Amino acid sequence: MALLVMQVAVSGELVEVFEMPVDDVDGHRMLAAANEDERVIHPSGQALEDGEVWIDLIDGEGETLFDQVACFHRADASDALQIHFGMNVDVVKDCLSKSNIASLHTRHRLAAQAYFRKVDRLVDCSLVGSRQSNRRRAGDASVMDLVIELRRRLDGVVTQLALSELPTPVQVAAQQLKDATKSYVGAVQRL
Repeated sequence: MALLVMQVAVSGELVEVFEMPVDDVDGHRMLAAANEDERVIHPSGQALEDGEVWIDLIDGEGETLFDQVACFHRADASDALQIHFGMNVDVVKDCLSKSNIASLHTRHRLAAQAYFRKVDRLVDCSLVGSRQSNRRRAGDASVMDLVIELRRRLDGVVTQLALSELPTPVQVAAQQLKDATKSYVGAVQRL
């Protein structure tokens, strides 16, 4: 079963405000209908505008199942979520309330900061420390989760679209980063 994930842009980041399990076919149908709405925004690598609502269809692994996300300005989002995704008006109101978004953004930032502190501890692994000690730190830091998320995002349609608008050296660097994550996963699995 797929998930429809709704995110709101806040300070240049997308913060998840709601997810809803849907049948793959129904999810594709809903997203396709939303993308045919005249109010939909077709992202082309521009910066996120605060309040934009992004709807994506993902599988259990977090992989995107549809070629294009649906994106609406804040003013159009409530109506679009009700019409195209069958969401209850009160649920939409709660999800898109400024207090809910602010609270979720704060939690998102705190979680991200904690996660990167763990990564910083991993990077600080001493070369003189034992291999077992470093391996234990790697497990504690959950770097694999970070690498998996990085690989997922680099494969994402929106990321690819944005990269295609950037200079060739940036595109090459992104591919190198993608290759490095693949190499990292292989190295960790051989430990």
